[in-house]
Amino acid sequence: MNLLREYMRELLAEVNDNNPSDFDGFMAEYDSMSKPNPLNPSLNYWYMGKKDDTDCLVLTDLSEWDGAIHIGSIQTVPPDVCEGQGFASQIMNKLVSLADKHGVPMSLDPKPFGSKKLGVKELTQWYQQAGFSPNDDRGGEWWRDPK
Repeated sequence: MNLLREYMRELLAEVNDNNPSDFDGFMAEYDSMSKPNPLNPSLNYWYMGKKDDTDCLVLTDLSEWDGAIHIGSIQTVPPDVCEGQGFASQIMNKLVSLADKHGVPMSLDPKPFGSKKLGVKELTQWYQQAGFSPNDDRGGEWWRDPK
């Protein structure tokens, strides 16, 4: 029970260490850079242009959670035409720069879904390139502190 109390105190201290306006500023700028998905309000989309006469989008699901900006998902659609073009990397770079600008950490759980090109190994390498690494203090959740 004491360990649980200590863990909760640490979590609350971490949340209080980050200025709420930093998160608000991040989310406001994120919302101004992307557009809400009318089919799924939890997702924002980024228009990446056309490839082979097909509109390419990157969908992102971000939220403030547990003292960080949590990336719930990032995916390129339609995958058969638009994946592998570097579109998601462009958006990840924008998100990381935005987090650095606002001084907020980021978190995620690297699990591939729906992609035929990315397995766990490739996805974890991609997230490592963006500065994320597993954090044992957070149960293995992947974490990136602002630079």
